[in-house]
Amino acid sequence: MIDTMAAVVYTAPEEMTYVPEYRSTQQDRDDDVLLRIESVGICGSDMHAYHGKDPRRKPGLILGHEFCGEIVEGQKRGQIVTGNPLITCGKCDYCLQGRDNLCSDRDMIGMNRQGAFAQYMTIPKRCLIDAPKDMDPNHIALTEPAATVIHAVNIAVKESYLPIQECQVLVIGAGAIGLLTALLLKSYGVKMQVLETNLARHPCVKEHVGIDAMNPMTQTLNNNNFDIVIDCVGSEKTSSLSFETVKTGGVIINVGLQSWTSNINIRKLTLEEIKLIGCYTYSMEDFKSALKTIESGKFGNLSWIKELPLSDANLAFRQLHDDRMSSAKVILKPHL
Repeated sequence: MIDTMAAVVYTAPEEMTYVPEYRSTQQDRDDDVLLRIESVGICGSDMHAYHGKDPRRKPGLILGHEFCGEIVEGQKRGQIVTGNPLITCGKCDYCLQGRDNLCSDRDMIGMNRQGAFAQYMTIPKRCLIDAPKDMDPNHIALTEPAATVIHAVNIAVKESYLPIQECQVLVIGAGAIGLLTALLLKSYGVKMQVLETNLARHPCVKEHVGIDAMNPMTQTLNNNNFDIVIDCVGSEKTSSLSFETVKTGGVIINVGLQSWTSNINIRKLTLEEIKLIGCYTYSMEDFKSALKTIESGKFGNLSWIKELPLSDANLAFRQLHDDRMSSAKVILKPHL
């Protein structure tokens, strides 16, 4: 790590502090690579930390794990990369099974190690994925949330009794994960409905997905109407809504983790043979696939991204907190 750099530090609940000359005390490892961060996204899990609701992320930490960077030291100096923020052991049963997202001895950038809300960051070399030099850094930084979406949709394809193109799908939430899910389903020709309580995001869904989003606070959905429900919020209310709207024999995939508790309708789960499946992050293969999928254009032109300088991080977090941010994804630029 370089001696000093600009960074944004999570210093207290609802407080992100911009430090122009941050000095890291992190002990880097022999296999770490130094990156110059070009773009870094604000994730829902960063918001959980900001709200003081994630005990794993403690004040004093640099958050941020959705990034694009340039290698600034070593043999591949100048290579543009993104990286899997899950630092897995490669040795446990889960890693050997190809389910490295469930690694029993994992670390994570922006949780156990300093993250990417900074001008520079270190990460193990094995976590990096080369990106095309002519690809927009903001698009490259979307690889991490897109990998979560790839993982979730792959589960939906595998677990549904019908081909996904024949399914009626409900996507709950039009933040980055929900919007990317809807965009990927659109590329498959899937019929769907998208729910979003933030009305400022409805025009984005209309423009890019081509459907009218619904506000579940004021509009009523038909019960037992969807073959697949993908909950990208994960609150108690959306958990209840998932069970109300899924068809008999249908599939609920839970991606979001807004709440630490949930409402599970155990009678419907049992009597109607509902499949309730948790979806946690992604495998390394999902991650590689996500970058290629973004590059291919299956997620659309991604013009809904909002770009801000790193120094405006606290403002961005506040607007996201107050539901005043119309964009589903805010990208911070450490070198603006």
